[in-house]
Amino acid sequence: MGNHQSHFWKKRKGNLGEPSQIIGVIGAGPGMGTTHFSILMANYLCSGCGEKTAVLEWNHHGDFIRFGSVCTGKEAQEHVYQIQEVDFYPKADGFCLAKCLRNRYQKIVIDFGTIQELKSAELLRCHKVFLIISFSEWQEGAFGDHNVWQESAAREGWQCLAAFGSEESRIQWNKRHRQAVVRIPFSVDAFTVTREQADWMKRLI
Repeated sequence: MGNHQSHFWKKRKGNLGEPSQIIGVIGAGPGMGTTHFSILMANYLCSGCGEKTAVLEWNHHGDFIRFGSVCTGKEAQEHVYQIQEVDFYPKADGFCLAKCLRNRYQKIVIDFGTIQELKSAELLRCHKVFLIISFSEWQEGAFGDHNVWQESAAREGWQCLAAFGSEESRIQWNKRHRQAVVRIPFSVDAFTVTREQADWMKRLI
């Protein structure tokens, strides 16, 4: 993991008086890069946009405790880990979200895990929702029928993204389906935002 953030784009100060914007991230299945994308987006919002940002782990994967301990050097489990000015909340729930809203975070990113385990009414509170899928052949069928996530995305207005798999498969998919999938730029380290990623995030959000 990188220990610094790129500051080559102009940093602006967000308005703390504005209501919090909640952004949901869901994976069509395991191993889609949902947590990586959530961290990358949060680092862009904080360092690139100057906005007070929190990331909530709304699943039981335990990733936040693992990387939080490594990045901060704290062996005991914490309620929140601050890494590069972004606050990461492991094992989050409704009480945690309410606390974040009271603390006036400008952006709250929620990592919901996979669509199969999604049973949260909090998804309805999200201003934007991104569904992460994959076009990798070895993951084909890992998340069941494409119609499941495709219908949900179309009905709810989710934006579909993909980090892994064949670019040709993505292009052909977009030609055949109404629900287009956007390619996520390659990212080695979710804690370091490149110029290409920053420009892409600016257009996305």
